[in-house]
Amino acid sequence: MKTNDDMRARLESLHGFTKTSPLFNPVFQLSLDISRQLEGGEADLAGLGALVADLECEALQGRALRLGQLLSPVSSQDNLQAFKKIAASQVNDFEGYAARWSKPVLHSVFTAHPTFLLSAAQSDAIAAAASSGDVSPFNVCIADAPREAITLDFEHGEAMAAMRRAGHARDQLVLALFDVAEERWPDRWQHLQPLPFRLASWVGYDMDGRTDIGWATSIRYRLNEKAMRLAGYGETLTAIDAVHPLLSVLAAAQDHTRKIADAFDIDAANPAAVSTAANQLTADHPAKLLSLQPIISALVAEAKDAETARAKALLGLAAAMRADGLGMGWIHFRVNSAQLQNA
Repeated sequence: MKTNDDMRARLESLHGFTKTSPLFNPVFQLSLDISRQLEGGEADLAGLGALVADLECEALQGRALRLGQLLSPVSSQDNLQAFKKIAASQVNDFEGYAARWSKPVLHSVFTAHPTFLLSAAQSDAIAAAASSGDVSPFNVCIADAPREAITLDFEHGEAMAAMRRAGHARDQLVLALFDVAEERWPDRWQHLQPLPFRLASWVGYDMDGRTDIGWATSIRYRLNEKAMRLAGYGETLTAIDAVHPLLSVLAAAQDHTRKIADAFDIDAANPAAVSTAANQLTADHPAKLLSLQPIISALVAEAKDAETARAKALLGLAAAMRADGLGMGWIHFRVNSAQLQNA
């Protein structure tokens, strides 16, 4: 079996034996055939490695192609135009439009199970290829991609990265909803408070089945997510106005939150460490931000007198704040019945 076509042909012929012997395992038999060829000198490990690499490349191309087909059309503009048509066709009055889009049509919950078979580099290559439509080996097949250790921090980081991208996509849908409303109800569109999707995750909060998540871990992750989201709000506002006065408020709150999160990277069995972290969390501080409502109100008020494009951007940011609050999204805190009984 010098080529993958040879192996496929051999596997297909072995499958024929299952008709007479349902317990026959053609894959196992193929592995025995390859083993005998190695022992007999008809094949070597280098050649077999090359065949495996070719198969892996084909598999990655297949994943990228299928992903592209599932998402097609991938073009953001095509998708946004289709979404606008749907939004514009569903209701005829502003009240109905506002009611339709003020509540999430979907809650997306991000889990802690990336495809462990792939490395991060391979996953990124597949995503890029599916997005561009170019699934050639040059774009998809990553040679000797290092594999990251699957840790809780890695899983959390992957989930947050996915939520960040989902948040950006939702922001585009929100602006599209404003576009439709502004075109149809030019005197009322600023009263719209769209919330088409809500994001959530249980990564770092699933204490019902893991021993590596303690209460301090969940608090640390929640605070880190708050700092991440404040940074995201700051990036969005900077794109609107690089010298906006609210930027300093968001930056100070982000810095303060990050310090508190670091304080919870502790041994929860150490009373002194717990006391120090808790005191920092509960202490008053000028940069401590417990609600986004004042900032949302300020953005909405500013939008009233702003030109249309700026007003939409400000209201879009306010919509994101209503959706996610002081976090990357909502959290699903998971406990089991035994924990509830103990509590």
